[in-house]
Amino acid sequence: MPKTNVFWWHLLSATILALSISAPLPQAHAQDTPAASAKTPSIRITFLPPPLEGTFSVGIFDRAGKLVRSLHREAAQSAFTTGLNGLITSWDGKDDHGTALPSGKYRVRGLAVGDLELTGEAFHCNDWVSAEEGPRPVRFTNIGLDGALLVLEGVDVAGQSWKFRHSLADDSIQAEPLSAAAGSAPAQPLPTSCPGRDGSRWIIEKVLGEPIVVQMDAAGEVARRLSIGAGEPAPVGIAASLENDEVFLLEQNGERWRLRGLRRKAPKTETPPGASGGPIWETFLEKNRWPSSLFTEVAGKVGRAKPFVSLAKVTVRSRPNPLFGDASSSVELAVGTDSDGSFLKTVDGLPLRRLTDTARLRWAVLGHDNNQPELVLLQSDGAVVEEYRIRQPNKLMPFDAGEYQWPAK
Repeated sequence: MPKTNVFWWHLLSATILALSISAPLPQAHAQDTPAASAKTPSIRITFLPPPLEGTFSVGIFDRAGKLVRSLHREAAQSAFTTGLNGLITSWDGKDDHGTALPSGKYRVRGLAVGDLELTGEAFHCNDWVSAEEGPRPVRFTNIGLDGALLVLEGVDVAGQSWKFRHSLADDSIQAEPLSAAAGSAPAQPLPTSCPGRDGSRWIIEKVLGEPIVVQMDAAGEVARRLSIGAGEPAPVGIAASLENDEVFLLEQNGERWRLRGLRRKAPKTETPPGASGGPIWETFLEKNRWPSSLFTEVAGKVGRAKPFVSLAKVTVRSRPNPLFGDASSSVELAVGTDSDGSFLKTVDGLPLRRLTDTARLRWAVLGHDNNQPELVLLQSDGAVVEEYRIRQPNKLMPFDAGEYQWPAK
């Protein structure tokens, strides 16, 4: 049994859970903040903690079962006063906004939360993101070649400008921030023409409203035309090799960005004179940044055979509580977001555990794969989709601290 709760387990054999109302405490813990003034009216709440090592979240609920105050969130046992009959806290009769609640009876409930074991699994929908640290580009502002390096400039989700050096030899990407002066300089148009091999020149043009890529030879004659398929992102920037028949296209369709490298491919056999055929162009490099501001945009792009299904709530069975005859119960969970990232909560709103610290989240959803009761967390800041797995979501023990009259009589 966890050491932090051994004392309470032995205490159970000698006492009965005491739920009492008394005068204001000299030192009361409300929302894990410094003690309120002794002059502030409050009620004293005592509860026997479940024998599960971890943290405690405690909520105040009205007679209709609505959460009106998150009294404690991820609180350690040391955040409470230790009393003869359990852990002690207090409530000042206010809601989470500091507004005084009407008189009446209120229920105090909570959960002990153990190690839920959160693991990072993958990034989706942005091939320029492979780690939590580093830039998360949402648009690109320049493209060029520097020897064997393809160089892109772009802007991340926070508005910072970056330079990306993409090695064509090993497909690795190095990123460095541009200076504040460079990042704040007026945006230049993406290059729509560039020099190519043997004195040729590559140009992005439009013919009858459709974009095409044209290579002009050294004499200014059309050497070849590369058409862009209907419905495909349109080329907006171009770079080409001076040594090889290779051209690189930066393409855009709304918030979707695609980088393609095209290479001239010789046929495997000689083409007889007068026969059709000859060299063709193949895609040898492709990277995408898909829009991810809404979950519906990415449900089918997160590495599943079928679109991922998000659940408004998931139900797990809590760990058996020996303090109540080894009984377990169903706990309905959901995911919430705030300015600090994402967190796990009960479906009625009681925050249980901070999950991630990703800033500027647009959305977060929970769902299942095959390995139940594990939960899958998908979330996005609009630049990339992060995938996490909650491997022990049932490492919870609910407790009920009883009903209280406010104000105390």
